[in-house]
Amino acid sequence: MDLCNFRFAASFITAYLHFLLPVNAQTNTIPPTVYDGNVGTDKIILVAESKGAIFMKGHFVLNQGKAVEEAHPFSIDFSGSRPFLQSDLYVGPMTQAFEDSSGWNGKLKLMNKKKRFLFFRPKASFALALRPVIKVEPTERYQKEVFDNIEVKSNIIYGKAKGYWTSSPYSNDPYVVTLSKGLVKTFKDNELLDLKLDLYFLRTDSLKKKPVVMLVHGGAFYIGSKESACEQALATALAKRGYFVASIDYRLGFKPTPADIEMSAYRAVQDAHAALRFLSFHSKGMGIDPNQVYVGGTSAGAVASLNVAFMKNDERPERILESEKKGQVLKIEESGNRFTETFTIKAVANMWGAVADLNIIDADEKIPVLSIHGTNDDVVPFEHDFPFQNSLMINRLIMDKMYGSKPIHDRLSILGIKNKLVSLPGMGHEPELESYNKLNHYIDTLVFHTTNFFYEETAPTVFLPAGQLSVAAGSPLKSIYYEVKNGTAVEVWAEGGVKATSNPADATIIWFDKAAYRKLKIRSTNQYEAWSLKEFPVEVVN
Repeated sequence: MDLCNFRFAASFITAYLHFLLPVNAQTNTIPPTVYDGNVGTDKIILVAESKGAIFMKGHFVLNQGKAVEEAHPFSIDFSGSRPFLQSDLYVGPMTQAFEDSSGWNGKLKLMNKKKRFLFFRPKASFALALRPVIKVEPTERYQKEVFDNIEVKSNIIYGKAKGYWTSSPYSNDPYVVTLSKGLVKTFKDNELLDLKLDLYFLRTDSLKKKPVVMLVHGGAFYIGSKESACEQALATALAKRGYFVASIDYRLGFKPTPADIEMSAYRAVQDAHAALRFLSFHSKGMGIDPNQVYVGGTSAGAVASLNVAFMKNDERPERILESEKKGQVLKIEESGNRFTETFTIKAVANMWGAVADLNIIDADEKIPVLSIHGTNDDVVPFEHDFPFQNSLMINRLIMDKMYGSKPIHDRLSILGIKNKLVSLPGMGHEPELESYNKLNHYIDTLVFHTTNFFYEETAPTVFLPAGQLSVAAGSPLKSIYYEVKNGTAVEVWAEGGVKATSNPADATIIWFDKAAYRKLKIRSTNQYEAWSLKEFPVEVVN
C-alpha cells in the first residue's frame, strides 16, 4: 500500500471512530472504541480514543488470562511518511494492509528491540478487529413524564352491586356534619348501583402489554370520588410515565354501628377486587398485563388497597364471616360482576392508610408496600389507635382500633417483605390538600415516591454476589456471575477495566491495576420497555 492510500485508510479509521461509538442515553457518556487482536504473539485488547484524523491515542492491555493487568498508554502518529506507534512495549513505524473500518493489519518495526545482524530491527505482525457496536436506545419510561398524549375515558361500568351510594363530593364540612347529611340515606333499602371507573392511558403506544395501576380514592368510606384532585393528579402523572391507570368509584356509606362501618370497608375491598377482575378480563383489548398490577390509594382507599392485596377470605373479620354464614354477604371475589379472570398485585402504595389486623400480612405474600403517612394524623392513626381522634369519643363507640403505617412497616420488615415508610413529621391527614379540592406542594412528594417505587417493581433488577466485587491482583480471568430478574441484560461494560470478550452480556473483565476507580456496569431491559442501569464498585486487592 503506498503512502497516500495508507494515510487515507488511517484517516478513514480515525474519522469513523466517533460514528462507531454508541451513545449511552441514560448517562450521556460515549464508551471507547475497542479492538481485539495481536502484536506478534501477544494477544492485546486496544482501547482507542481519537484526537483527530492524523493522531490516535489510548491504552491497551495484554490478554494473558489474568483478572488484573497493567494498562499501557499508546499513541499513533499518522503525520509522517509512515504511521508511528509509541508505547512502553512497542515502538516503531507501521506498514498497514487496510481492509475496512472494522479491521486493519500489517507489520510493525520494533525500534525498541535489539537489532538483528547489526542493521535490521525485528518486525512483528499486527492484526486488530473492531468489536461490534451494541446499538441500544434506552428510554426513561416509568421514570419521567415522557408522554403527553394522554386520553381519559370516564364512567366505564365495571360492575353492579347493592349499596347506599358510590360518589359523594368532598367538602370542608366537619366529619360529624358529613355523617349527619348522609344518615337518612343509610336507613333506606340498598339500591343496585353502577360501579364505575376512569381510565388514563396513552392515545398511541407501541407497547402491547403495559403495567396497570389501580387507584382508590379516600373519604372514610363515606364521601369522595374518582374525580378527587389527588387521584386525578396521581393518575395523570402515572399515565404520562407510561402506565395504564384506572381510578375507581366504589360503594360508600354506612349506619353508625361497628358492624355496618366494618361492612362498608369490606364492600370497598369487594369492589376493588371486581374492578381488577374487570381489567383482567379486558386486558388484551386494553393492552395491559394483569400479572403486573399495582394498587394504591389515600386514606380509606389505602385501607381497601392493602386489604385487596393481602386479605384472604379466611382472614376476613369475624363479623364479616358471621354475615356470610347468614347469607348477607358474599366472598371477596363473588361480588360486583361475574368475571373470574385472575391478576397479580406486584406492589401497593399506602397513603395514610391502615389495617384492622396485621396478621393478614403473611410471610409468603411478598408484595412490596410503600407507606406515606403524617405522624400527627388524627383521622387514620400513624401508630395503633382509634381513628377520628377529634370525634368527641364517638369513635370509640362505633369503631375499632387500627394499625397505621408504622406498625404495617414493622410487620413487613419482620417478615422480610420489601417496603418503604415515608413518615411526614408533624403532618396530619391528607397533607397534600390545601382545601378539599386544592392541592399543595405535598402532591409532588406523593408523585415522587409512588412513581419511584412502582418503577423499581417494573424495571429489571440485577443480582450480583458481593464476594465477586473484590478481585485479587494475581487471580485468573473469569466471568463475573450475575442474574437479572424481570428482564435480560443488554450490555455489560467496565470503567477502570475492559471486557475480555465481545459478547455484549458477558462480564469477563480485565481490570487495570492502577485505575483510580473501577466499576462494573450492567444495562438491562424487559418486555415493558423499562430500562435499568446498575453500577457495582470493584476493588482490586493485593
